[in-house]
Amino acid sequence: MSKTRAQRIVQRTVVGGGLSLVLAGMLYATSLAGGDRLLLGGAVFLSCVGCFEAVRMGLFGSKVSLPALWVAVLVSGGIWAAVYDTCSCSCLDLSSYSPTQVYWGTLLLSPLVAWAAYLAVGLVHRPKRPDQDAPSSAGPRFLALLCITTALTCMYPVRLFAGVQGLIALIVLSKIGDIFGYYCGNMWGKHHPFPKLSPGKTTEGCLGSFVAGCIAGVLFQMYGMLPAGEVALLPGFWAGGLAGASLNLASQAGDLFESSWKRQTSVKDSGTWFGPSGGMLDLVDSLLLSAPVAALTWPWLFQWTFVS
Repeated sequence: MSKTRAQRIVQRTVVGGGLSLVLAGMLYATSLAGGDRLLLGGAVFLSCVGCFEAVRMGLFGSKVSLPALWVAVLVSGGIWAAVYDTCSCSCLDLSSYSPTQVYWGTLLLSPLVAWAAYLAVGLVHRPKRPDQDAPSSAGPRFLALLCITTALTCMYPVRLFAGVQGLIALIVLSKIGDIFGYYCGNMWGKHHPFPKLSPGKTTEGCLGSFVAGCIAGVLFQMYGMLPAGEVALLPGFWAGGLAGASLNLASQAGDLFESSWKRQTSVKDSGTWFGPSGGMLDLVDSLLLSAPVAALTWPWLFQWTFVS
């Protein structure tokens, strides 16, 4: 017997509440000594699970090697650890470079080096599966590969330079749009702007998500979760509002991007790990674009002293 809309909402709320408690515990762990390394390790683990789901879905066809994807993930995380974690690597001497150069160099080069590592391992390790073409063209497939293998590690610099509060702001601003979009869409949604890509998404849900993201960004800046005053580029609470707006748009785009993967591979969810919430990629889809956007824009928007 199919469940009613109310039953689906209740089930998803219960599962979402449980996942929120788990996330709260993980965020608390990142505030402890060595929490930044724990976060980086967690991001690498989640990315590896995402790679597994993508390969099982057939997103990259049969020519992509899962070990090659895992190596790309490890290289991406390893570069951040080598540059900023002196306990894991002390052989790098970057004293001749400014903090700005080190930060942007790491941020921009890590996905490129990860891509090169993926190609190198892919030449050696060939998957032993029947030939199967990837369902998407080369451009979207390349972007999907970069998102799955390197995007989540962008939470690490946010934790380093914006602290645990900044990390919480990133995650909440990325996910609060999902929550409000889901409930607004179920209560008032009538128009479906993406009928083929994401049939369940509504215009009303998208607008509710965006408004919630903007308000949350302002509130976070008001209550000190995001830098304010003289260390923000824009006066008043405009910086917080812009951060909320940009991350919300990135989160919604990430959700649509991940939906396109499922449509291409004809699957409902990327996995079944989390019941009605789907798999790991379903759970972190918002962060696949919002985490890189935060890592790219927040040093400028809030003028981080570590990188400015």
